[in-house]
Amino acid sequence: MGLRERKKARKRQEIVNAALVLFAQHGFKNVTVTAIAQQAHITPKTLFTYFNSKADIIFCHETDLLVALQHLIQQQTSITNVWPTFHQFIAHLPLLTATKQATRDMQQLIKQVNRMPELKDRYFQMWAHYIDGLQNTLIQQRLADQLTAYIFAQQMVLILQMMFAPEVTLHNWEKRTTYVFTKLNQVATLTNRESIID
Repeated sequence: MGLRERKKARKRQEIVNAALVLFAQHGFKNVTVTAIAQQAHITPKTLFTYFNSKADIIFCHETDLLVALQHLIQQQTSITNVWPTFHQFIAHLPLLTATKQATRDMQQLIKQVNRMPELKDRYFQMWAHYIDGLQNTLIQQRLADQLTAYIFAQQMVLILQMMFAPEVTLHNWEKRTTYVFTKLNQVATLTNRESIID
């Protein structure tokens, strides 16, 4: 990364930090773009070169994990490898150098959304974007047809939502991973049993 890119990244983070302080003090609804710009020592016009809206500031790292997951899928040669690889990915998510920061950013994002209910719609849009992105990647890699890719993507996002629930911390991450995947396997077994009976 060149000097210019580093300066832009630093300024972008300064804007995020300024906004988070103001949101914590006054609430999301009560903070204006002008107030964020003043806190970050820039003009509102400059702020808009970095972010399109206040919500974009909160969701600035929303696709970091999606990109990592898409990269993971692109490395697979068979649909049968996707689920076990995804399981390993989730289990090690907060430990890997490549995903440690993305994990922290997502946890921070979820905390912000829980404190600011007006961001719930954007939160649901984020997960819908994840489903679309994962489904498209599975299809582009020729790992699944459209319906199978959609079901896989839904399941992956469901796991992510459970892993990023507010009660999950880095201390209980491994235990939660085992619990969630065990329960999902139990449900799959029950579903298969029901379809055989029908």
